[in-house]
Amino acid sequence: MRNSIILIILLIWTINVVTNTFTYDIQQAGYDFEQYDLKGEATYSIFVKEFRAYPWVDQVGLPNEGTEPTISVKNRAIDTDLFVSVVGNPDEFAYLIGIVKPKKIKSFFGLGKMKEVRWVTIYVTEQSSDVEDTFNLFFNMQLNKLDSNLKELPIFLEQEAAN
Repeated sequence: MRNSIILIILLIWTINVVTNTFTYDIQQAGYDFEQYDLKGEATYSIFVKEFRAYPWVDQVGLPNEGTEPTISVKNRAIDTDLFVSVVGNPDEFAYLIGIVKPKKIKSFFGLGKMKEVRWVTIYVTEQSSDVEDTFNLFFNMQLNKLDSNLKELPIFLEQEAAN
């Protein structure tokens, strides 16, 4: 009996760990769109450390043919990615907070059957605190609050994700 209880507790703990595992990667300005530096497992404290240490000012506005500087966090269990990037120039820039997640849309110009796609919505903010607050909600799996907070920010772009 005791072994059964321990096994059940261990199983529940393992499921929780697996379902809430986050990984992250970084793209420097000018990387090819498919090029990124895998960093491994992420926590909120790791994200904040990376976000605050990242050379945003040095990389924003660099002439390039590839990506803007970006930190992406992925939660495979819910098939959702959250990322932060920047636009502008070193003297004046804004953060882009993007979320990529499944969304049901009608195919064939809105007339066809419903299909599930990966959808990206990118929001703009000038406040680094908005970025940190958003990622805190993501890491704590407060997804309804996350969506609510993001909807308060201006939309920069919304479309079906490329990958």
